[in-house]
Amino acid sequence: MAMNPMQRKAHNSFLLGMLITLLITGIIIALLIMQLMKVKNEQQKQVASLKNVYVLLEDINSCDEITAEKLKLQEVDSSMTPGNSLSATELEEKTNITDANGNIIKKVSVIAKINLKQGTVITSDMIAENGELTSDLRRQEYNMINLPTQVKTGDYIDVRLRLPNGTDYIVLPRKQVEVASVDGTDASTTIWLNLKETEILTMSCAIVESYQIPGSVLYANTYVEAGLQTTTQVTYLPNDNVINLVSQDPNCVTEARNALIARYNAARAKGNSNERNSINSALTQNSEEATERINEKVQQELQSMQEERQRYLQSLGGGSEDE
Repeated sequence: MAMNPMQRKAHNSFLLGMLITLLITGIIIALLIMQLMKVKNEQQKQVASLKNVYVLLEDINSCDEITAEKLKLQEVDSSMTPGNSLSATELEEKTNITDANGNIIKKVSVIAKINLKQGTVITSDMIAENGELTSDLRRQEYNMINLPTQVKTGDYIDVRLRLPNGTDYIVLPRKQVEVASVDGTDASTTIWLNLKETEILTMSCAIVESYQIPGSVLYANTYVEAGLQTTTQVTYLPNDNVINLVSQDPNCVTEARNALIARYNAARAKGNSNERNSINSALTQNSEEATERINEKVQQELQSMQEERQRYLQSLGGGSEDE
């Protein structure tokens, strides 16, 4: 049926209104979808930036044990937490000693190095293994240890003494190494180790004996997976003079002193088998030139220390020590 002009106009207006309505509706729906996608992306970013960290539920004093009851795992924005904040995995590695297959063979407790307040995010610098932080612990510098090519700060090493006859002794087990650095450049020979008094004296004995015996090498090797590998057993035994010094040294922690003396007495009862015989034999064979070699090596050691010290002072803009 034919429409008159008024009807046609009304019909066209209706269609135009419907089209405009659909267009506006489509724009609104598109804007809503964009807004929802924006909110979803922001939520995903927030979830991605969250990090599970341990937070203290109560105040803790220095040297107090940190137990699971004093901690809670909390999600926080990673941009607001220290880079070395302790995760669940890292805390598990510190408190569980495992064998090569990952089986837990020993649990250790951790203590606070400093006073900590409730709500503090725990970082790796704030805690230590119970027994690790003792009154005789010192930061010791060495530059005579042969280092692996790729050793870096944070690696765990054993320090070993190899004799020219092929025998090889573990002097220091499982020590975390800090490579000396000046202006961002690592030193090629100088490292720092945290050692107890008995370990310092043992290491001093091993250094001197390595100087006395031509062809011997004092060197370090690194752990492949320190978190999964057990600590090696010490096989190097200091000489009688060092043992006598340890037994009288008031700076040695009693437990460490007793352990070393007990091992020494056990070796003596067996005739020093496997622990001193090879070393004593090598020392006897090379006794004539031993003092000269010691003097030479000590001079090299002192020169290396002075050069590293000079580089450090220059990096501070202080010039030489004489200026």
